[in-house]
Amino acid sequence: MLSWKSRFFLGVIVLGLSFIAGVHLYRMYQERLSQEETSPAGNTFHEVSVVAQDDPQPDVMALPWAFYGNKKEIYLEDVPLEVQEKREQARQTLRSILADYKDNEALKSFYADLRSSTGEELDLAALSGDQLPRLLEKYPQLKEVMAKHAQDPQFAAVLQEIFSNPQFAQSVMVLQAGQAR
Repeated sequence: MLSWKSRFFLGVIVLGLSFIAGVHLYRMYQERLSQEETSPAGNTFHEVSVVAQDDPQPDVMALPWAFYGNKKEIYLEDVPLEVQEKREQARQTLRSILADYKDNEALKSFYADLRSSTGEELDLAALSGDQLPRLLEKYPQLKEVMAKHAQDPQFAAVLQEIFSNPQFAQSVMVLQAGQAR
């Protein structure tokens, strides 16, 4: 048989547990209400209109995007650049990549030799672009400077690192594509 104190505390425990359960149930109710209010009224299968769609082009990337519970597809396309814009973008890419190597001693020495032999401020961007044939014709001593520095292992390692960059290679191809015309 339980004493009156035990019954009292047992009642307090039961009352506390029922209060906690009530609060939990109320929160679940409020969460469900908020979900129903934010979700749009759902269309049934019979209310959906039929829309004919062509197959998306293979160069278009489709990304599913959840928006208010409905999935929509958004197509992202890159607008093709014109030839001049491609060439300018390639020049900027070359400048950006070579800016990472501006403090390299082997390249500084190469640039100094180019400057002393030609009198112009030339860099690898100028030599990698569409100006190379014109520069070689104007300054035949460029071949000697390039051959001299190609024997330096540090310079060769830096050139290998630069030329192995896929963005650099792509930019050079874009710039030198104009020479074939």
